[in-house]
Amino acid sequence: MKKIVSIAAVALMALGLTTYVIENTANEFDFMKDLSTMLACDGCSSNDDRRDPPYGKA
Repeated sequence: MKKIVSIAAVALMALGLTTYVIENTANEFDFMKDLSTMLACDGCSSNDDRRDPPYGKA
């Protein structure tokens, strides 16, 4: 009985560790996708929505 419990505990720990690693890997890929999007953004800091100065001030 002790062997079965210890094998089950090790299997459960391995499952939890595998789930943790997979989740962190998925989050890392999302971070890399966001980072590449930020680096590839050409018009992110454009002044297209700039307001004109008030009438008579320019």
